[in-house]
Amino acid sequence: MTTSPNACRHCGIERRDHALAQRWKEPVGWHQWAPPTQEQIKARMLARRAERKPR
Repeated sequence: MTTSPNACRHCGIERRDHALAQRWKEPVGWHQWAPPTQEQIKARMLARRAERKPR
């Protein structure tokens, strides 16, 4: 399963799961949720589309 398009830009965790605590991710270190860049959103959406099974 791929990362949600709107997950944290640093670690890919959903905002609701990131909300109450900071998370650790190399090389960023401890961080709070940060919105993904437009490039990350597009790449994540394309990856999700590629994973879909053909109808």
